[in-house]
Amino acid sequence: MKKDLNAKLTRGTQRTLDAFFDAMTALLAEKPFTGISVNALCERAGYPRATFYNYFEDRDDLLDYCWTALSDQANLSDLASSEPEHRVDTALDAMADLLEANAGLLQAVLEHNPPEGPLFSSLHVFIERKARELMSTCIDRDRSDLPADLIADHYANTMMLVLDWAYLRGHTLTREQLHVYAHTLLGGVE
Repeated sequence: MKKDLNAKLTRGTQRTLDAFFDAMTALLAEKPFTGISVNALCERAGYPRATFYNYFEDRDDLLDYCWTALSDQANLSDLASSEPEHRVDTALDAMADLLEANAGLLQAVLEHNPPEGPLFSSLHVFIERKARELMSTCIDRDRSDLPADLIADHYANTMMLVLDWAYLRGHTLTREQLHVYAHTLLGGVE
């Protein structure tokens, strides 16, 4: 991404980012990711191609921004301050809240983009990377002799597996079941 999202964004920059985010999500609800062109994104967002390329390298870069914007809505910032035994549940709940809040969009996107296709492969990579970042800062390094990075990868992959099972593969789970599945799968580490 050509803009530093950690810097304070101007209202104009945020408005432009929001327009491209909205364009991408609207188009994903209508067609497969592979069928979305930069021209279609620009037309939907109401900006010229030059503006698109001032912000993004390509549509994959915009998609990565969309994942970042959605993850910011998950409010995972307080994860590190929660008790170690509640961190997995806190993270799962935050991600589940985000998926449930966007259930209509997710369903429309799933109609045009299969879970094993490029769109969801991109989402999996993003979620796993984000979960690794979150878990690596939260792992209680004194609780295990294993390297913290390895444990973080294990947690991230397990959380992604449970979320994928419940929300992308269509297995309806209660929150309690979501927690039980994750804790059972993580049982060897905790």
